[in-house]
Amino acid sequence: MTVVLHRPRLDTRSGAGQLLEMQWRGLTAAGVPAVLACERGALKFWLRTGVRARRHSVADIERLHAQGATIVDHGLTFPSAELVFVHNVAAEAERHVQGHATAEVREREREFFRALHPSATVVANSKLVAEALRTHFGLGRERVVVLYPGFESRRYSPQRSAQLRAAARRALGVAAGAPLVGFVTSGDFAKRGLDIFLECAARIAAARPDARFLVVGGRRLPDAARAHPLVRAGVVSYRSKRRDPEPWFAALDLFLYAARFEEFGMVLAEAQAMGVPVLTTRRVGASECLPDVYAPWLLDAPEPGVMAERAVELLADAGLRARLAEAAAASVTAFDGRAYAEGTRRLIAAQNPRLK
Repeated sequence: MTVVLHRPRLDTRSGAGQLLEMQWRGLTAAGVPAVLACERGALKFWLRTGVRARRHSVADIERLHAQGATIVDHGLTFPSAELVFVHNVAAEAERHVQGHATAEVREREREFFRALHPSATVVANSKLVAEALRTHFGLGRERVVVLYPGFESRRYSPQRSAQLRAAARRALGVAAGAPLVGFVTSGDFAKRGLDIFLECAARIAAARPDARFLVVGGRRLPDAARAHPLVRAGVVSYRSKRRDPEPWFAALDLFLYAARFEEFGMVLAEAQAMGVPVLTTRRVGASECLPDVYAPWLLDAPEPGVMAERAVELLADAGLRARLAEAAAASVTAFDGRAYAEGTRRLIAAQNPRLK
């Protein structure tokens, strides 16, 4: 009884690609026969991870399904799949970022959920996404489960942060006592609120002239961001996206994530795991994994004036930042890659008891 983990395009640089690798490794270690399948990206994925993916067309997957394979769909491709993992909700993102998804993408999403098999289990990556699926597509509560994505605990930890911090700050040219506020993302600066972060940075800098800022993500800064006075003055540094952002997390005193909407946001969990205090909103799914001590600091929406004011308060209190960071680093371990793989195994077993 084979389990087929499918995504049309595999990419180790994407959060979804990393999650499929976690699932495959975890299922294989548990003795569940699993195949990683895609239409594109198999060779690069193998070279970068050592995990062999098989190139399969949609027709190939459908044939395997007909032969008894359990399909785990990560790309909204197979409405008949036993498990459908939802990483993005275009209809909800469009509410917060106009023009984020084309009409064609939104219609394809609607058509997929209209065609969804009655027995399929939909796996949301946050309660935020689960609610969006119910709102936009009328999915009953009994059909949607939440499984939080896992981070790579061997890479992200407070101990690793301590090892990397001094060198990372030297590389950025940040003085030992200067507070560093950061924004780290894979890309999609409009959705993740780069402009909001820069507006926050300007307000923070007005109150804390010694503060410095770091933006990480994408291949280059958008022109509008490059023209920002703080960027031109060197108060805001930029580094392009890389596969190992751990040094940049380690350099930070505060991670400010001002996304307009984010279904989950692995960077938030990674920052927590590195022992970095975070400031974000309930529009970010990963905020659901923050411990209770963060409640007074979790905002409803990314409003620059309020976020900047809270950031200045946190920068002024090293003891509070340390307590928040310690609590988050301790609690986020419940959402690591092993927990994600085991959660996937349980969901598969619930669909197919022969794979228990």
